[in-house]
Amino acid sequence: MAVKSRRFIQMIMSACFAAAFFTIAACSGGYYTADVNGEKKVYRVDEHGAKTLVYETDQNGKTTIHDADDPMAKRQAATQEIAEQIGAKQANQLEQLSRTPKRQPSDPIYVSLAPPLLDAQMEKAERSKGVVAEQIRNEFEADPIIRLIEKNQNQSGLLKPHVAASADVEVLPKVSLKEAYGVDRKTGKPSKMLAVVFEATITTQVPPATYNVSESGHVMRNLEVSKRFAKQVKQVILEKIGPTIPAH
Repeated sequence: MAVKSRRFIQMIMSACFAAAFFTIAACSGGYYTADVNGEKKVYRVDEHGAKTLVYETDQNGKTTIHDADDPMAKRQAATQEIAEQIGAKQANQLEQLSRTPKRQPSDPIYVSLAPPLLDAQMEKAERSKGVVAEQIRNEFEADPIIRLIEKNQNQSGLLKPHVAASADVEVLPKVSLKEAYGVDRKTGKPSKMLAVVFEATITTQVPPATYNVSESGHVMRNLEVSKRFAKQVKQVILEKIGPTIPAH
């Protein structure tokens, strides 16, 4: 009987604690957000739990302010104004781009190819400094459309500029060595191997766009992997970026 009494008392205390918690929450007031069918409504809740609609945002992102003096509404209005300014600027840029003549398929595309960033393992594995950079660069040299240039035209050697022009595209490559699992061709069973991983971030400012590509394979086949990697990068430049950039 004593055990049952203690349990009953604990239940009563828990219930009182919960009631007190919700009472405190109600008294403290705050804001309540409701999302219905893609529409967002923000209410101010007073100490009695009464709700006042502050602002609402429809499915298209348009905000309607119902209480202009509310601090939350003021912040939302400022955010909305900035978003509209950015949207108007982007729309203006797109309109200007639509009027700008696009390059023809046979016109050159000027590409800034940065020296590859090598991780610590790849730096140790590179037999001669600059070999990996040369290996990647060679895949672009013979392309009839792509013209490699460099931002710093005072550099020489591997980084010597080929053409004095502004870059249409920037390519930032990265090469690393990682442990991976593959299939042993002899046994057909999974086995651990050391893989070489080529990655690149490809960006263009006009129009603004960013692409990421990667290619990996056994470290002993790094030349073959680098060729597949370069092919991916060139496809992005020629097929996705090339048709959209303005003519020089």
